[in-house]
Amino acid sequence: MESGKLYESLVYQIKSKIYRGTYSDQEALPPERQLALDFSVSRVTVRKAMELLEKEGIVERLQGSGNLVHLKKKGYKGSLDLIALVAPAQNPFFATFLDYFQQNAQRYDSLVLLKQKPKQEKLEDELFLLYQKNIRNVVIWLDDLVLDVEYVKRLRGLGMNLVFLDITIDTPYADCVRTDNRDAIYRLYDYLSGQKRKVSYFGWDKDQLTSVREREQFFKEKCSDGELVHHLCWEQKKGLAEQMRSLLQGFEMGNARRPDSILCGDGEISILLKKVIVEQGIDDILIAGVDDYPESGELRMSVYRQNYESLAGTVYECLREQNKNPQKWRANTYLVKGELIERE
Repeated sequence: MESGKLYESLVYQIKSKIYRGTYSDQEALPPERQLALDFSVSRVTVRKAMELLEKEGIVERLQGSGNLVHLKKKGYKGSLDLIALVAPAQNPFFATFLDYFQQNAQRYDSLVLLKQKPKQEKLEDELFLLYQKNIRNVVIWLDDLVLDVEYVKRLRGLGMNLVFLDITIDTPYADCVRTDNRDAIYRLYDYLSGQKRKVSYFGWDKDQLTSVREREQFFKEKCSDGELVHHLCWEQKKGLAEQMRSLLQGFEMGNARRPDSILCGDGEISILLKKVIVEQGIDDILIAGVDDYPESGELRMSVYRQNYESLAGTVYECLREQNKNPQKWRANTYLVKGELIERE
C-alpha cells in the first residue's frame, strides 16, 4: 500500500476506535512506538496520522503527556452540499417532512440523501458509515429507536453536524427540532372541551418516544382524571383496529364510561379510530388529533396540523448555523407551532 494510503488508513482506524470508545475523550493514545506495532506501520506513518488528527482538532499534542483525544462540542465548518437524513422506516409524518425538506434544500443547492436504516444493522454503525464517506451533515429521525448519547458525543467530536427531528435528547452535542406538543394538546383539548364534551385521550404505550410521552403528559396537565387516558400497543400496530374495537366494546359493556370526545396523540390513531366508529355506526363521539393527512379531511376530522415547512426550514437553519458559525454554535431545542384546523 502506498505510504499516503497507509497513514490515511491509520487515521480512519484511530477515528473508528475513538467512535467505538476504545480511546476515550481526554485519554492519552498509546505511544507512537506502540501504535506502530499495533497497526503494523512505521513510526513515520504514525506521525503523519497524528499530524492529520491534530489538524482536524481530534487529537491534542501535549508536551510530556503525548497525544490526547480531544472531542469538541463546536460545529464543523464545511459546506451544505450534501445532507443525509437517517430514518429507521417511512411513515406519513416523515414522508411529508422529507418532501418539504428536499424543497427547502433545493433552494440552497443542497443534495439530500435518504438513508433508511436496515433493521438488521445498528444505527450507530450506519452513522459512522456516513462519517467514513465524509458526510458531515446528518438529520436523524429515531422513531422508536434509541441512540446512546455517548455515540452522539463522539460523532460531534469527530466533526459531524447533527440535528434530531421530532425528539428531544438532553445533550450539548446536537440540535433538536420538533412540534410544540404543549401547544398541540392544549389547543385540541380546549377545542373539544369547549363543545361541552368530556375529553378522553388515546395514545401509544411507547413512552420512550419523546412526542408520545410529552403529549400524554400535557393532556394530564389539562385533565387530571387518569381513567380518561387509554393506551394502544405500539408493538401491535398491525392489529390497531382490533385494539380499538376492543376498547369501544369495553365501553359498551360498562367497564368504563364511553367518551363523547377523544383526543388522539397521533394521526395514525385518529384516522383509524374514526374509521372504526363509522364502521360500527357510532355517530356521537367527536374525534380530533395531532397531524393532518389527506384522509383527515375526507373524514371531516378536526386536527392540529404540524407546520412541516417551518420544521424543515428550522432543521436546515440549524445545520447552516453549525457550518457557518462553528465556534459560536450551542445545541438548542426548537419548538415549532402548528395550527388548529376545525372541521365539523
